Amino acid sequence: MSRKTVLVIVLFLAAIAYILYKLIFAGKSSVAGLKVVSTPVAGIYLDEKFIGKTPLDSRHPAGSFVIKLVPDDSQSSASVWQDKITLNPSTLTYIKKELGQSELTTSGEVITLDKIGDDEIEISVSSTPDAASVSIDGLEKGATPINIPISEGEHDITVTSTGFIGRTVRVKAVPDYRLNVDFQLSLSGEQLETPTPTPETDTQTGEGDQLSKPYVLVNETPTGFLRVRFDASISATEVGQLKPGDKVPYLDEKSGWIKIIYAEGKEGWISGRYADKVE
Repeated sequence: MSRKTVLVIVLFLAAIAYILYKLIFAGKSSVAGLKVVSTPVAGIYLDEKFIGKTPLDSRHPAGSFVIKLVPDDSQSSASVWQDKITLNPSTLTYIKKELGQSELTTSGEVITLDKIGDDEIEISVSSTPDAASVSIDGLEKGATPINIPISEGEHDITVTSTGFIGRTVRVKAVPDYRLNVDFQLSLSGEQLETPTPTPETDTQTGEGDQLSKPYVLVNETPTGFLRVRFDASISATEVGQLKPGDKVPYLDEKSGWIKIIYAEGKEGWISGRYADKVE
């Protein structure tokens, strides 16, 4: 299967961006940098306010926003991409997106810096889909999401997942900062031709609307299903699967995971990234 994975190389030198923006933003601690590139060209909206078209290199007040990329070509079949981002003071947020016909065929990266101090250097890697394999400079480090110390300097971060097109980004880590890289992988052509089958799971969704609140609603996922695990960890055993639209009883939550009843008498944990608690 590894031969079916194509690596897409992109470049982002976080150290250079950090130094540049520190110089520009000296005395302006509430200002953040935003750089966005996309294929095809797209209009960019922050909290529904149009701020320009890709490629864009601009400054904005620090804070949390909903960013949206809308393909500029009316004849394009590319889909709209939207997500929540946090613009951190005096640093650059870098977004690169290759917009596909749907979320499943859209790929790219969102790269940010978080100040942690004490000369520490860390890297945090997340992905859609989750539980993707992470390699740093050719050495396997685990599965997403992952947060580990890293040495100063340039590193190649590669994320791969069966049935998806892998991506590699080159970054430069700097002291006092955590480098966050959020990958979005697109389905490979073979997977698009042959959709991933979803095993039947005895979920309690037939009368979902009658479930007592709180309950959990499963959202759309890149794979077309959501894994249920024995514990709140991506390394825990998979015990079942849920489909988008499924509604199941809510039990508990911790660290981004939600505990649910996925079948009669059976409990498990799902990623809160692809599910909402309804109260």
